[in-house]
Amino acid sequence: MAKKDYVPSREPEQIPWSTNLKAKIAIHGATVGLSAGDITAVQGNCDTVKDSLETFEQAKRDFQEASNTKDADKNPAIRSIREFAQRIKKNAAYTTAIGEDLGIIGDEQTVDVANSQPELKYSKVPSGHEFKFNLKGFFAGVNIYKKLPSAASFTFLARDTSSPYIDTTTVENGTQYYAYFVLGDTEVGQRSAIVTVGV
Repeated sequence: MAKKDYVPSREPEQIPWSTNLKAKIAIHGATVGLSAGDITAVQGNCDTVKDSLETFEQAKRDFQEASNTKDADKNPAIRSIREFAQRIKKNAAYTTAIGEDLGIIGDEQTVDVANSQPELKYSKVPSGHEFKFNLKGFFAGVNIYKKLPSAASFTFLARDTSSPYIDTTTVENGTQYYAYFVLGDTEVGQRSAIVTVGV
């Protein structure tokens, strides 16, 4: 019977694996015919595996933190701008020309909001689990919900105002996602089809 590859397929597991190999090759290397230079080379490779993965994991955490900061700063500002735009449009001195000059008039578009349904396109990327979506040039964003196989129900995961959304949190085999469109701060339309992720 064929054996599994001894190098763990999951990258986070390659860190303790390489750390163990680095320590143990110093014990057993000479016994199995490796020179001191060979042992040093193996240990250097182990360090490269560990360091590159730790750097990557930190970059993922930094990216998610930056994304969260962006959303925390930008989204309230956009909501405030929308409120000011509504005030402006209710002013007696407001004209369509002023609105167009300010860029607060949307293009004419016929959208069946009540029946609109996001389409999540999933792919696994190095930084996590990626979901692309199309706001149709109309919606403000999507609310994304997630359910681990061990969970009883879906819970709110994130609101994203631009595609794609990358989930860098824990994902188990069989984790499910769905989304709703958002206008302003209001969830609208129909739920997307459920996307099931394998890991």
